[in-house]
Amino acid sequence: MTDYFGFFVKVMVISIIIGVATIIFIPLKKYRIAKILLLILAGILFIIGAGGCFLISVSNVGSYRY
Repeated sequence: MTDYFGFFVKVMVISIIIGVATIIFIPLKKYRIAKILLLILAGILFIIGAGGCFLISVSNVGSYRY
């Protein structure tokens, strides 16, 4: 379970890096479509990462054996 959680955290970090780099380094007036597409990609990756972390943490609650 820890490996999957780490994977989803890495996906979230990559999406944040893509989003910040897109906002900082790509000029809006010249590359408007590319900037919008990269921000959409970063948002999708962030949602996948956050959803995966949530599902791993919820599914991990009842998996402890006593």
